[in-house]
Order: sequence, then C-alpha cells, then structure tokens
Amino acid sequence: MAFTGLYANVFAAPDMKNAKAFFADWGMKKISDSKSGVVFETSAGSRVILRPPSSKLLPPPAAKGMNFREMIWGVSSKAHLAKIQRELEKDRDVTVDKDGTLHCLDPAGIGVGFTLWKPKKSKADLRTPYNSYQQNERVDTISTFYEQARPIRMGHIGFVLPDIKAAEKFYKDRLGFWLSDRYAGGAAVFMRCAEESQHHNLFLIWSEAGNLRYHHTAYEVRDIHEVFGGGIAFDRKGWDTEVGPGRHPISSAYFWYFKNPCGGAVEYFSDSDYVTADWKPHNYKINKFSEWHLVDGIHQQDDGRVRPSMSAAGKQ
Repeated sequence: MAFTGLYANVFAAPDMKNAKAFFADWGMKKISDSKSGVVFETSAGSRVILRPPSSKLLPPPAAKGMNFREMIWGVSSKAHLAKIQRELEKDRDVTVDKDGTLHCLDPAGIGVGFTLWKPKKSKADLRTPYNSYQQNERVDTISTFYEQARPIRMGHIGFVLPDIKAAEKFYKDRLGFWLSDRYAGGAAVFMRCAEESQHHNLFLIWSEAGNLRYHHTAYEVRDIHEVFGGGIAFDRKGWDTEVGPGRHPISSAYFWYFKNPCGGAVEYFSDSDYVTADWKPHNYKINKFSEWHLVDGIHQQDDGRVRPSMSAAGKQ
C-alpha cells in the first residue's frame, strides 16, 4: 500500500466554540465552518474535523465518552485505494463516500479511513538555517524568532489499547505498515506507514488496566526554534501544557504537548529520525519517555519583577 501520511483527525467537540479557538490558536487555518462541522488545515493539507456530538456524520466512539472518532490516512493512487478496500472487505464492513474515501473500524473499534491525498509543499515551510562549528548556513542574517507556530503536517497519532498484538497485526500485516521500534514485553510499538518515513506515524501503547483511549496527535513544525516559540505563544494564550518541552530518546524529536479540549493531547515536534528499509527495529527494555523534559511548560512569572534587560541592568 502506498500511504502519503496521516491526512485527518475527526473529533466530536462537546464545546465547539472552545475547540475552534483551540485549533485556531494552535496555528491551523480554518477552511470551512458550517452546522455540520468545522475543518482546520495545516500548510501541507493535514486536517482536523470538528463536529457536534449529535452529528450523524460521526463514526461511533471506540470507548464510552471518547471524542476522537476517526483517523484518515492519505493514499497515493486509486489503485492502492482499491487494493485497501479489497483487503478490508474480507472481514469487516467498509463504507465508501462519493469521492472514494473508505471508512471502517480497526480491531479496537477505532474509526479508520483512507483517501486520495498528496501533501502540499511550500517554501514557507523551510526550516531556519543553522550554524555549527563546521558549517555556517546563516551568514550576515539574524535567525528566525517564532511568535506563533504554523504546523506543517500531522506526523503521528497515538492510542492506548488493551490489545496491541491485534492492532499491530492489522496495520502491519493487512495494511503494510512497518515496525520501527518496540518496548520489550509488549508495552508499546512504534510503526510507520511507509518504508521510508519519519520514525513513526502510529504509536500504540498497551493498557494494563484494559482501557482504550486516544492519546495524542503530533504536528510537525519547521525546526526546534518553532517548537519552543510556538509552545510559548500557545501557553500565553491560556492553553494548558500536558508535558514539555523536552526531547524523546526514541525518535530523537524535540516536543511540547498540550491538553486537547476534545480529549488526549496535541504535540509540536521537530527533528525526528528518518528511517528506511535498512533500519533495524530496537527492542527497548526501559520505557523512557524523554531524555529530558520540563513538566509544566515555560512560564513567565507575573510577579512585577523586571526581567534581565538593558533597562533593568541600568537601574542596578
């Protein structure tokens, strides 16, 4: 199967006004707004679709109270889309929209769809040039300071599941996803939707308690400066940090997670590992979330003190 990436997330939004404000502040562009729902888009075309909980257009929840309803994967051609349909119809109901988009439920009951999609490219998505001891990419130019993040694409999505083995078998054996890494003992698996890809596009975590829930979706930004600058800007708009900023030892990416009002979390990330067929999956024995991280974000205390500056120095 030739996948082009994670195309869309579909949510039931109990508070549509709050959810719309959240994703607008997150840096996504609103491209439609109607009674049936609202659509936000990243610069590459990845989408978040928000619908009222009563909408008949929503797939059923995989667990009681779960507002996440469906992930839709991009596919490169009609031939591959038809191949996916034939494979899935062997053992599950598949519905088809007028535009050819496929919808079904995965082994955990999570909504999963497939549609023709080619990510858009823009020169505005180019990272900031870096200088290092051996190479200076940025000469006679001040670096970029980001006052707002503008997500490029959705890089990966994560779920907490009671049966990881069934999910891994479905996505790897039935849909052709690749195993990137795993935690020993079946604690979690990291999978990618293409042979050559970022380290992972799908992250599955085992629930010892037998619960099922949506965990998070990660949004790639241009560079680590945007992870920090965008996170600080989002924090100042009043949205709560889940954890971060920090850096993952698995995937090497810099991250900053925030709480999503529709459940789970959203993540800014940058500088993920890129792997090919030559990559050898690791079987990590220690579940280590981060190399380092801050717990509650980066805060500017509102205590009336003058922070370090030339004007402050002149008063000392």
